[in-house]
Amino acid sequence: MKTNENTYDAIIIGSGMGALTTGSILAQLKNKRVLILERNFKAGGFTHIFKRKGKYGSYKWDVGLHYVGNMQKGEMPRAVFDFITQGKVKWNSMPENYDTFIYPDLTFKVRAGRENFKSDLIKEFPEEKKSIERYFEDIKKVSSWSGKYFVKQSLPQFADTLGNMLLQNGIDYSQITLKEYLDNNFVDEKLKAVISSQWGDYGLPPSKASFAIHVLVAAHYFEGAFYPVGGSKTIADSILPLIESKGGKLLLDNTVEQIIIDDWRAIGVKVSEKSKSGEKIVNEYFADTIISNAGARITYRELMPRKYAERFSSATDEVMDHSTGHVNLYIGLKESASKLGIKGENFWLFDSYDHEKIYDSQMDIAEGKVHAAFVSFPGLKDPEESGQSVEVIAFAPYEAFKKWENQPWKKRDEEYQALKEKITGELLDFVEKYIKGFKELVDYAELSTPLSTKHFTGNYKGNIYGVAATPERYKNKLVSSRTPIKNLYLTGADTASGHGITGAMMGGVLTAGIIMGDTGIMKIFSTAMKYSNKLSDSD
Repeated sequence: MKTNENTYDAIIIGSGMGALTTGSILAQLKNKRVLILERNFKAGGFTHIFKRKGKYGSYKWDVGLHYVGNMQKGEMPRAVFDFITQGKVKWNSMPENYDTFIYPDLTFKVRAGRENFKSDLIKEFPEEKKSIERYFEDIKKVSSWSGKYFVKQSLPQFADTLGNMLLQNGIDYSQITLKEYLDNNFVDEKLKAVISSQWGDYGLPPSKASFAIHVLVAAHYFEGAFYPVGGSKTIADSILPLIESKGGKLLLDNTVEQIIIDDWRAIGVKVSEKSKSGEKIVNEYFADTIISNAGARITYRELMPRKYAERFSSATDEVMDHSTGHVNLYIGLKESASKLGIKGENFWLFDSYDHEKIYDSQMDIAEGKVHAAFVSFPGLKDPEESGQSVEVIAFAPYEAFKKWENQPWKKRDEEYQALKEKITGELLDFVEKYIKGFKELVDYAELSTPLSTKHFTGNYKGNIYGVAATPERYKNKLVSSRTPIKNLYLTGADTASGHGITGAMMGGVLTAGIIMGDTGIMKIFSTAMKYSNKLSDSD
């Protein structure tokens, strides 16, 4: 039954980056009362943090944000971030060498600046100079196409023909894999590997990843990388008061069980929460606009009533099969990592140039074998921290941990704990091979698995990237802010063209703009740029 207490202008499922962006824009520009429902006990999705105490100190880690590009003043993503947080999130520039790729017999340091990256590649692989120059020109073309794809996603359905015409020039790049592009343009296998080194940022190796997704990630960091001062929790901390100031609300520990749909029209949600005594309470909330930040698969397969969900099952399976899980080792150091000569850059460590073999060997993690890892130093990226927190991430399939999926979080059996200890030891040994002296500094280590991700986010098989970054992504009509259900929208990374924090944020912009009407996107961008420029002038 609808009452004033359970009725809002908009309801958002989840509190990740896409949800926060959409909620902030609707509250600020349309004065909407927004209800955000989060299944976790913390807000922020992959932008929340957690802390632990070790023998030598207290440590803080981000669970999903490791670095962000395009945060220079004057860039549109920075302008949007400034607007949705009202300028309360400050950005610290990472070192000029923000990424370091380490292979068995080659170390390549990525420097900020498009021309730096290009010239450094040519210096390392002079015989492929012309191909490298062509690669950077192709990046410009694909970046332009991706912008058009965003515009196409914002167009109403009756303008589908116009949108398809808009995409014709350059569409081939979205329909080929990164491997196809590399094999058609380069000879040196080591160069192909180096160019592909950031594939962990979109979760698929060259043979599966769309070349367009690769370009989005690579270009995103060309002019350098940034990290939020105070950690990623400052994002939710800045946005939620803006939503609450318009009569909105955040409810934690509230799991949406089903979207209420009446004759193909979304009207509300059924929600379960636990009382202080542990009893399950079911509530209903209603709104004219329902927005899901839970991802395409969960929204279509798990949150819709069966008679609707059955209509979309095959389409959601098409783009979910290749998504990826991971293990994350959260480490606290006795002393700052700067003691090892590290300035805050990321390290991508590989035991081979064969990214396909590395990807296909993910199940080796169950035997404690590690072939690649991403190492992040949040404690050095944040000027407010001590430099003692570290994260080591490796891809790992859900199947390696599936036998424990029905055991409760924090209470899984000794066999599971033993496997985690084994993986922890192997990850530390793996990092030590490339960063000498690292293990001696370790004070505290805690490993999360895909089971942890599934527990907190509900993501299918504990995947971290939602809709897979394959060429098929760009063909699937369910990868959109709009849904076939009236008044129901998706937001976040599954709606637009990219992954990560910025991809999810731009997905939030897209969804908010569509809800606002035909000129919504333009109003958001113009308002954000004006606000950001004004903010810069006052600095």
